[in-house]
Amino acid sequence: MHLACHKVTNTFAPLLAAACVWVLWIAEPAAAAQTTLAEALKKAEKIPPDWLADVPLHYDTSKPWKDARLHIRQLLSEGKNREAIRLTYHYLIERKVQKDVHEYAMYLYLGGECEWALRIYRERLESLPKGVTNEYQSLASLYVRFGEPDLAIKTLHDALGRLPDPPWAINSEANLHASLGDVHAAVGKLDKAIGQYETAMKLYPTSNQPYGRHLLHRNVSKVQAKVDLLRRKNLDLSRLRDGTYQGKGLGYVDEITASVTLQGGRITDIRVAHKEKIDQGASKSVPKQIIEKQSLQVDAITGATVTTQAIIEAVYRALQHAGLR
Repeated sequence: MHLACHKVTNTFAPLLAAACVWVLWIAEPAAAAQTTLAEALKKAEKIPPDWLADVPLHYDTSKPWKDARLHIRQLLSEGKNREAIRLTYHYLIERKVQKDVHEYAMYLYLGGECEWALRIYRERLESLPKGVTNEYQSLASLYVRFGEPDLAIKTLHDALGRLPDPPWAINSEANLHASLGDVHAAVGKLDKAIGQYETAMKLYPTSNQPYGRHLLHRNVSKVQAKVDLLRRKNLDLSRLRDGTYQGKGLGYVDEITASVTLQGGRITDIRVAHKEKIDQGASKSVPKQIIEKQSLQVDAITGATVTTQAIIEAVYRALQHAGLR
């Protein structure tokens, strides 16, 4: 995901969300939720879970947190989720190496411990703090995951009332409207989703943030791709030209490139090139799903939903080059 970020504060949370470690955002369909909110909260009653004590630490814990953080992200990129969570818990909870422990919940989510992350995010946001937009987004996405889109919408509206101070307010507001669009899309309210997406696209270019301005137009492109796909009921590949075409989508770190091969009106191959540090297998799983379904309506990869969306956008852009209208 984003190993270049060494120091994270609430001041830079919006930039973090845009270019560094934005935990998630594709709202998974509420109807597909296999675990209810009540079941998730019940599972999270015992914190930490029993398995945590059995996970060995293969790391020199005398090293400072800024180094351990990088190692945790490396572990997550290798799929060693429990070891990453164990190390996070050791530094942030047992040793309390820093006061702001927002990365605690973030790494829980990235490591697939969604119920545990849900509980921590709920506790952190109970007092409705100001300026932690990405945490509100993360909690909202978890609510959708556990079948509670109304709670997700309420959480995002709470965040709209608790924006960070300028110069990050506009970017955060745009991100929240894009997230509201994702929730509405997940429950089939397409007109409301498109309205939220259009609001986000109007806001992004007006942001006066001091860093990450080069990402703003790409955020607009990413949201526009979502609108285009919502308006396109069916993906008609039958008239597309045979050949291999490239498209790009904005991931966490940089643009993701997809090389899409078409033959006989079918997608036959997708190759993904990226610089993501934690993709949780999305670069393999998402293309596989697209080829199997011959559709861009695929399941988000938990912990790599921004990467998932970037791959979908990149494939969509490649299909446009092949003649998709």
